[in-house]
Amino acid sequence: MPNSRRLFLKHSGILAIGTLLAGKPAINWAERLGEYFANDSFARIYAQLVTNQTVIDSKEIELSLPAIAEDGAVVPVTVSSELNNIQRIYLIADKNPTPLLIEFELTAGVLAFITARVKLAESCNVILLAKTDDQLLRISRWVKVVHGGCGTG
Repeated sequence: MPNSRRLFLKHSGILAIGTLLAGKPAINWAERLGEYFANDSFARIYAQLVTNQTVIDSKEIELSLPAIAEDGAVVPVTVSSELNNIQRIYLIADKNPTPLLIEFELTAGVLAFITARVKLAESCNVILLAKTDDQLLRISRWVKVVHGGCGTG
């Protein structure tokens, strides 16, 4: 019985210290998520991601989306590239209430191959930005979203 109490106190102390140490970065992370994934205008989010960098249209990244999405709530997307120096990938929809759909941070030396499902409010351009060591690469695709089998955009 004393061993289980001692073990409980030890684990509680470790958990409390870990929570205190992780508290500030967790708050910063939450603020960052709130800032990037806010219900905001496309122009502001795009400008915030691009800052003063030159954006290059690229064919070295593949963005696969259906041309017509039957349900905007679950639109499949695949991103792939043979470039090995991609650091971050952003996926943005220009007419979505929340323009930033996805942000991925990749480890150095990893080839990008990502599949996900995103939510699109209406027909729009889906833009992919890939940040490398010294460039910001872009590719975009138009997706027509139909609701209930009827084209709305």
